[in-house]
Amino acid sequence: MSFSDSTRWELLTALMMDGFYVVQDYHYVYVNHAFEKLLGAKPGELLGKRFSDFLHPDIRDVAVSRYEDRIEGRPAPRHYEVNILKVDGKSSFDAWLEIDMIKDDDQQPVVAGIVRDISSLNSLKKELFEAKAQLQSIMDNMSDTVYQTDMSGDLTLVSSSVESLLGYKSEDMLGTKLADYYWTPEEREKIVAAIIDGNGKATNVEAILKRKDGTPVWISTNAYVKKNGKGEPVNIEGIARDVTTQKELEQKLENLALTDSLTGLPNRRALMDELHLRFNEARKKQSELGIIYFDVNDFKKVNDQHGHLIGDKLLIHIAITLKNHVSGQSMFGRLSEDEFLFILADHGSEKTRNFVTQLFEDIQSKPLQLHATEIPVSLAIGISGLKAKDSNEYSLLDRADKAMFLAKRGVQKFEIL
Repeated sequence: MSFSDSTRWELLTALMMDGFYVVQDYHYVYVNHAFEKLLGAKPGELLGKRFSDFLHPDIRDVAVSRYEDRIEGRPAPRHYEVNILKVDGKSSFDAWLEIDMIKDDDQQPVVAGIVRDISSLNSLKKELFEAKAQLQSIMDNMSDTVYQTDMSGDLTLVSSSVESLLGYKSEDMLGTKLADYYWTPEEREKIVAAIIDGNGKATNVEAILKRKDGTPVWISTNAYVKKNGKGEPVNIEGIARDVTTQKELEQKLENLALTDSLTGLPNRRALMDELHLRFNEARKKQSELGIIYFDVNDFKKVNDQHGHLIGDKLLIHIAITLKNHVSGQSMFGRLSEDEFLFILADHGSEKTRNFVTQLFEDIQSKPLQLHATEIPVSLAIGISGLKAKDSNEYSLLDRADKAMFLAKRGVQKFEIL
């Protein structure tokens, strides 16, 4: 049976949705209805036509060469993609070919092929490629950094903006552990905990990363766990924003809120926060705690005689002189106009008394120099140490305040209560 007798092939291929053809001596000797439909041909119109006439010129010579290789027994691809021209000569479609050499009843070699129209698939691929390229362009032009990891924490995607964030090129980070870029393991745990608490989603979580040069950078990140159709987690996707400038500004504002604008010392709020912390810590550890409360004697007289500008200079002079004694876990700050406070962790009354003696000697030996005039510094000092009866830090502060007023009215340099 030869291929000119197509009855057998019609029975085998009539129900095929894909096109089917047989080529002998470079010409179609059999095509099924589906193939004719793909090319827009009438029944029998393709028979006897040279197969290469219906291939795009760019692939024509290659296809003929592959046909000849196959007929002559040389290796040739069985599957490849081509663009096939329709009979109108104007339109075409992308096709996937599966080709093999067989023999007819006369044992003559022929080539049979199955043709599938993949134009829609290629169009979809093109759309996906363009969408991906557009997304990549958006990502590359974003100041925020987009990232993706697998469930092992390996980075599988990082936008190019990461270079300005961390100093690394995005391609150099692929395959590395995201955990390696956190400032500490605890910073990473904040993100993980937020994702767990948020049922797979974390929003506006702040953490510190480490730049390539070793410096810290604050980020705010949104992240979520992406799942497949079975509900299984497959990766984690997120977006990170550099908020370092914002955090630095917040820190500056916080420092301003806790700093005395004249002397640069901690202000009343900072001192009371520290005293509260140290009081609770001393109670918990059963350790000692001492405070020194003092004000400037005759400060109003200095203002009246020399003016408020000189009064301010005197306060600054005291601050500069005495803050040199701050060490370890102690704090020195300005409570109010001419009142100052030392907080001394691990200092009992006697140890605090010795500390005060050093302060007093230092400040007495350093009057404020104003050209030819000297303004001596005189302080009234109250000391108190933590006692078992103290219910809170205010008890400690109140005793030091009372001791200071006793010192101001008496002849002693300082009083202890």
